[in-house]
Amino acid sequence: MRQVVEHLPHDKLIGIRNRALLVIGWAGALRRSELVSLNIEDISKTRDGLILHLNRSKTDQKGEGHDVALPFGSNPLTCPFRSFEDWISASGLIEGPVFRRMDRHGNIMDRLSAQSVRLIVKKCCEEVGLDPKRYGAHSLRSGFCSQAARFGKAEHQIMKQTRHKRSDSLKRYIKIANLFEDNAASGIGL
Repeated sequence: MRQVVEHLPHDKLIGIRNRALLVIGWAGALRRSELVSLNIEDISKTRDGLILHLNRSKTDQKGEGHDVALPFGSNPLTCPFRSFEDWISASGLIEGPVFRRMDRHGNIMDRLSAQSVRLIVKKCCEEVGLDPKRYGAHSLRSGFCSQAARFGKAEHQIMKQTRHKRSDSLKRYIKIANLFEDNAASGIGL
């Protein structure tokens, strides 16, 4: 994530939007449908970070809603709060969809589609030399799960952020990047 975000142009509106999209999508472990349905009115700023109110999601068909907390990050480029603030400030948006399409002239248009999120992730990955066939919108959610597990976060903590109801569903998202990582044969006196 950091590699991709650092490569985005920080002085162009599309780069600022894409950084906010990727960072918020990743930190919130959001599905692409949740990400594109966010409205500015659904986001609250607090002294601890952002709270996203998801009005509806795949696992909330009744529309009861979920709140997802995004704490401040220590790196300005990957901080959800700063990424959101930078996008809102640069775009001049005050209401409606947070993430919007842009034309080639930088004009801000209507709400992004879920398909657009997939294409943005692929393109951003390709621009830093990653294989775009291996990445998509779902990479934001699964990447969060894998990284949180790598950093020792407990299943219940990860499930709280991802809104998974069952741990077996969560485990499908956690990918071990290295066979030697958390290997049972390590550190047992061999």
